[in-house]
Amino acid sequence: MYIFSLEKKTMASKEEILEEWDWERGIPTGNPVARSIAHKQGIAHEGVHLWVVRTQPQKEILFQMRASHKDMYPDYLDITVGGHVPFGLSSNKIQKEAYEEIGITFDEKQLIDLGYYRYEEINDILFHREFQRVYLLFSNNPLSSYSFNDNEVSSIYAVPLDYCKDLFFKDYPLTVESFNGTDTICTTISKKDFHPLLFAPSMAHYMEILFKAIDELFTKGTVTVSMS
Repeated sequence: MYIFSLEKKTMASKEEILEEWDWERGIPTGNPVARSIAHKQGIAHEGVHLWVVRTQPQKEILFQMRASHKDMYPDYLDITVGGHVPFGLSSNKIQKEAYEEIGITFDEKQLIDLGYYRYEEINDILFHREFQRVYLLFSNNPLSSYSFNDNEVSSIYAVPLDYCKDLFFKDYPLTVESFNGTDTICTTISKKDFHPLLFAPSMAHYMEILFKAIDELFTKGTVTVSMS
């Protein structure tokens, strides 16, 4: 188990320093780069994603609600845990992010490693290249067991797996369970409440592999697919 200090996260919020990765070879270079520069100049870096899934009371994926003060995509449902890897951090990368964002700790052996996804996003204000290390974690813990330590997450939602899949083909409202740090409540959601990039063409292969991995985990207890 791992316990992490929030001091570095608070300092990093002023300007995160990341490690530059070689986009062609997919390896770290050892060179530091500011987050703002990396996102303007397309300098590749490393990110970590954790998807928490459960089977009780039904097959569900947990989504975080991004805090309203986030500079990008506030108040959207997003990956359970996600973030950049700070420069100089060589181990416990996803454990650190998971504790800070949703207050959970776990052993390395509990993780299902789906490998790296090579992500690129280019628009009028952003040139984003990231090697995203993606993990699954199975946990039937109640939503009330989660806590939001760094104020980047406002609540957590349990969304049925079949509904997540449906949203790629049709849109309709659904009432789901959520926890805001104090109360467990029922909330009605639809496609507009999710991070729009989850449905972007650049994430199509990512989401396809994610759903296949979750299906394998739920039906076979093991996962054979990977992002690479």
